[in-house]
Amino acid sequence: MLLRLLLYYTSTIRTEVRALGLTVLADARSAAPSSALFSALESLQEATPGSVHSVLILVNKDSSLHLDKPSTQVEVLCSLKTLRKHVDLQQLPAEFGGLFSFSQSSWITFTLRLQLLKRQCCDVINLLQKAVSILQNTSLPAAAQDAELLLSRYKVVMSSVLGDVRLVQLQQEGGASLSWLRREEGGVSEEQRAALEEVSALYNQVDELLHRLVTLSNARTQELTFILDFRNMENGFNQVRAWLEEAGEVHLKVLREPADSLELLKRKQQDFKDFYTSAYDHCKRGEDLLAQLEHWGDLSSADLQVYEDKVHSFWAQLQDFSQRVKSTGQNIERAIQLFHCLDQAYNWALEGRRHLAGISMEDCMLPDKCLAVIGCLQEYQAKHPPISESRFQVMKTEAEDEIRTSSTVSNTSPSQNPPLLRRLFRSTSSESSERLDVCSPSPSPTSQNINLTPSVSHSRRQQLKKTQSLDCPSTPSVLRYGRYPHTKNEPPRRGNTGVFIRGLERDYVSSLRYIIHHYFPEMDQADLPQDLRGQRSVIFGNLEKLLDFHSQFFLRELEACWKHPLRVPHCFLRHREQFALYSLYSKNKPRSDALLANHGHTFFRRKQLELGDKMDLSSYLLKPIQRMSKYALLLTDLMKEVGMAQEAELTALQTATDMVKFQLRHGNDLLAMDAIRDCDVNLKEQGQLIRQDEFTVWTGRRKSQRHVFLFEELVLFSKPKKMEGGLDVFIYKHSFKTADVGLTESSGNGGLRFEIWFRRRTSKNQTFILQAPSADVKLVWTSDITRILWTQATRNKEVRLQELVSMGVGNKPFLDIQPSDAAISDRAVHYITKGRGARTRASIAVSVFDHSDPFKRGVMTSDLTASGPSSCSLLGPLNLHVYSQSFPDAAPADASFSSSCIEEDEQEHETSSQPSITTESSGSSSRCFSGSTDSDSGCVSTHLQE
Repeated sequence: MLLRLLLYYTSTIRTEVRALGLTVLADARSAAPSSALFSALESLQEATPGSVHSVLILVNKDSSLHLDKPSTQVEVLCSLKTLRKHVDLQQLPAEFGGLFSFSQSSWITFTLRLQLLKRQCCDVINLLQKAVSILQNTSLPAAAQDAELLLSRYKVVMSSVLGDVRLVQLQQEGGASLSWLRREEGGVSEEQRAALEEVSALYNQVDELLHRLVTLSNARTQELTFILDFRNMENGFNQVRAWLEEAGEVHLKVLREPADSLELLKRKQQDFKDFYTSAYDHCKRGEDLLAQLEHWGDLSSADLQVYEDKVHSFWAQLQDFSQRVKSTGQNIERAIQLFHCLDQAYNWALEGRRHLAGISMEDCMLPDKCLAVIGCLQEYQAKHPPISESRFQVMKTEAEDEIRTSSTVSNTSPSQNPPLLRRLFRSTSSESSERLDVCSPSPSPTSQNINLTPSVSHSRRQQLKKTQSLDCPSTPSVLRYGRYPHTKNEPPRRGNTGVFIRGLERDYVSSLRYIIHHYFPEMDQADLPQDLRGQRSVIFGNLEKLLDFHSQFFLRELEACWKHPLRVPHCFLRHREQFALYSLYSKNKPRSDALLANHGHTFFRRKQLELGDKMDLSSYLLKPIQRMSKYALLLTDLMKEVGMAQEAELTALQTATDMVKFQLRHGNDLLAMDAIRDCDVNLKEQGQLIRQDEFTVWTGRRKSQRHVFLFEELVLFSKPKKMEGGLDVFIYKHSFKTADVGLTESSGNGGLRFEIWFRRRTSKNQTFILQAPSADVKLVWTSDITRILWTQATRNKEVRLQELVSMGVGNKPFLDIQPSDAAISDRAVHYITKGRGARTRASIAVSVFDHSDPFKRGVMTSDLTASGPSSCSLLGPLNLHVYSQSFPDAAPADASFSSSCIEEDEQEHETSSQPSITTESSGSSSRCFSGSTDSDSGCVSTHLQE
């Protein structure tokens, strides 16, 4: 007990005083000190070495004190005078002659209240520090639901802290206790005063922590409330942004495209008015949403930086879109004014020429009628005054502003074609000679010495002046290369087409390089959004391969044949396989658009603003698709300039155009093929996908809507099904090998139906009547199916011939039989050695033949007439060699299939005397010529008898 008391006293002493050690004074004047005292002091010294400095024992002079050897320093004092030498009077109690007044009960009361207040402060400090730590270490959530949960959690924490009994008791009693302790401070020791200062500091710390907690709680509550408000408004932001990026940008892009007529401009102006109303509503809604965030302007936190960036990005996008809408409206209005001026000037000149045409030159030559002619002209001029020079200057200024705007755009993005206004408003005085040099054909040696009559040369000059500003390109490339010659049969405009195609190809290559140079490095940035990481091939597709192909091969070939535009289609056909890259690009484009729309627009917008480019990345990524469409248009225009006599050139142009259009369509076809579900057929083994469309299909009396896919080796029927998100999928129903297919090109009277049926059919359910949505769709489908069946027939016949040759005669391969005088033996050997054979498994029914050339296949028509047995036989192989008088008006065949048909006709003709290897093909409602009853056969007919 005594040891515990000593330990307690030691704990109440200040640290610096405790280090000096205790001086223990024992009064032994009336009785000797107990041994328990020395035992307790010894234990204290062992527990905390140095805690006891010395022990003073005060005894009477005549008393004798016997002490065992103590472990501490002990001095025996015999008088108070000697005691004062060891202890200061200020620390000696009054009974020892000192000045220190001490009340044990008062000390105990003071100490108890002091320690109670200290313990309360420490408990509350721990409570408040935990609450502050919770608020500080919890990051702001990204989802609105998480923000609501966190806000509720903060409210629970604050309620539990502010309602804690310890905090409430300290708030109620702490101030009074501290005041009482300070009042009693005068009668306490230095140690108690130090303890009181410590408790006062703890009490102040409680107050500071409580204020800090409340401030932090208010700030967090405001931030969470802002997040909730922002999330509620973010739906509105996303709706406005989605409209801007999808409908708004697309519509605005269409409106910003130049129009080439006043009528189109007026339509565009009306369209702009409707668009402006919708754009204004969406922009106004966006501004209202931004205005609702203004009262949060004083809220500043590093955790809210991401939301601040979103708001700033939306504001910048809204301002940019509004400015472009405004400038688009101004440009349309300016273009309308320019076209009005041009139309007015053109009409004025046209009316003047008509008036002049009504005046006879004889009247101008006769003196008595000259005055009347002059008066008539003056009267006409008074009624039809010319457009003032000031008006022309105003329009010229407007046109130059438009040109400067276009030049600004071209400096920050790949070059575009020279605008029409630049060509229309060029100065005739400064550039007329240049245009004459560029546009006029170089004279040939045979025509340099020909003297033209004045009237002819004058008319040619007039014609040249009328067309030079419209037909002659003013690009620097044309001026650099100078004049280009024209052949006798080639119109001058065709040369312009070659230059035009070459210029467009250069611009296109520049655009691709622009994308790769500026936007590819962005995919390596450290701040790339997580969803875009590793998605370079999805965003850009095979753009690098397209650039390699065009820059290294295609552009060089176009530059090599710019003087001979009719060689252009051969460039396309030579690189047919490389143009398949566009199908893959088109197939990937929806994935790229979706990724950019969800995650990429904001990120790449920064690079666009840095470049000062008005076109965003999505617009540039659309260029390959637009490029293929432009190729098709250019080839079509070039085809119009070629005469009908140039059959080879027309065929090459048509083939190249078909190839380009196929690649345009094939990307969508591949996407549709990927959407086929529940298919148990390996579609990769069915050859190329030719086309896909939706048909109304009749099977017997059953009618259904089916999406049909035509492969080289398969016809697949699927059921279209709408999925969530507006996506279409196609549920696989059934499929048939094209080798089993027969075709009836026309069924019914509507002109939209055709029939697909199958060999070895046992019921009408194996006959499908397909109704196309249009006559064009029906035509291309029947043409493609016919081509597939002809190709299979030719291929099967060649395979059969190889089988016959490999078998030899009498099942002995390559038996050497010498020809003899026997005609039948000679025919047999001749038959084998010449590689001729009977009908193979594929069978073809054709409608009309060119009998002027018996080895050229006829064009399929839908009005075949059953004219006689020479055109059809159900008992033997197909004989394509029929007499001319059977069909005197037959049309010529398509050149693309002539070679295969010649081979088949020759085989049928030379083997007509051989025994038929076919059996009878049973009744068909269409015209069918059967070469086999095998299931691997095909049939084409032209009209279904109903």
